[in-house]
Amino acid sequence: MGDKALRGNKLTRIGFKQGGAYGPLRGTTAGGVAKAFRGPSGFKESQALQKKIIRPTKDTGLHKGSTRSDTSPIGMGKLKTPTKQDYILKNQLKKVQKMPDKKFKSQNPATEKVKSDRTGKVHEVRKKDLVKGSLGKKTYKQDMKYYHHWRHPKGE
Repeated sequence: MGDKALRGNKLTRIGFKQGGAYGPLRGTTAGGVAKAFRGPSGFKESQALQKKIIRPTKDTGLHKGSTRSDTSPIGMGKLKTPTKQDYILKNQLKKVQKMPDKKFKSQNPATEKVKSDRTGKVHEVRKKDLVKGSLGKKTYKQDMKYYHHWRHPKGE
């Protein structure tokens, strides 16, 4: 009985986890191992409940024999690989975030309508009033992102 230990009234092997239960049914232990159901019919009970819980697979629009992973964000076309320009923008935004807020008091997000003297058309322009520095910094960062991505189509 070298690798067996007496625990309660049953013999179990050391180093092996006791299986039989499905995680969400009765909780898990600290190590993330599912607790087994109590009683002699615990394993059968957990298996019956597990069959009820298993959800039907989601239709992802893939044809039979497709090699693309249906759960991969890259395979589904939702994640693009970052370019060098994306990292440049990210680092610029980091630098701006470290700057003191008082430098951005003139970046007012509010707009006003102005009528052109020459053409008579109405345009929206930014107000010139001073604002709180944190609001100005937020506006400045939004503008940086907007003008950085202006040449890309929507959703890219």
